[in-house]
Amino acid sequence: MTNSPNLALSYIASSQAQKEVTHNAALNDLDFLTKSSVVDYTINTPPASPATGDAYIIGPSPTGAWTGFAGNLAGYYAGWSIKPPLAGWMAWTRNGNRVLYYTGSAWALLTTPKIDGTATWNPGAIAGGSGATSSAITVTGAALGDFAMVAAPYDLQGLQATAYVNAANSVVIRLANSTGSSVTLASGTWRVRVTKA
Repeated sequence: MTNSPNLALSYIASSQAQKEVTHNAALNDLDFLTKSSVVDYTINTPPASPATGDAYIIGPSPTGAWTGFAGNLAGYYAGWSIKPPLAGWMAWTRNGNRVLYYTGSAWALLTTPKIDGTATWNPGAIAGGSGATSSAITVTGAALGDFAMVAAPYDLQGLQATAYVNAANSVVIRLANSTGSSVTLASGTWRVRVTKA
C-alpha cells in the first residue's frame, strides 16, 4: 500500500530519497482536509491567486487544472492538491455559511432532523394574567427532550406562544396573556415543528 486508506496520504517508502517531500505533501493534505473549511463549494475554475492553504469543493463543471475532478476537494500549497472525498467527510463552506457532508456520491447540506405537525385550534377569549393550552397535537417521532416551536396563523395581539413535547409523539401549544386585558383569538390552523435533540 502506497497511500493511507482514508485521506490517501502518501506513505514514505523504505529507502526513499527526499523523504521530506512526501512527508511535507502529506502534512499539506492533512492541513486542508482536516480543518473542514472551504472557501467555496460551487466554483468551477481554479482561482487565479489563491492563498496558501485555501481549500475548495470543486463545482460540477470544472475547468483548467480542476478538469475531471468535479466534487473533489482541492487545496492550494504552491500548486493544487486534489483529493476525492469519502462518504461522511464534512466541510464548512465560507461562501454558503453552511456545513456540507459527502454522501458517497454527492455533497449535501447537513441539517438537523425536523418533524412538523398541524392542528386546528380555537383558543377563544384569554383573560389578562391567564393562559390557554391546546389539545395534544400528534407529531410522530417527537420525544421528550426534543425542541419544539410554534407558528400562529394570525397576529397574537401581544400573547406569547410556546410549544413543548408533552409525551412521545405529542406536542401541545401554550398561550400566555401578560397584556393586562382580555384577548380573543379565532380558530385557525397552528403549526408546530420539533427538532430532534
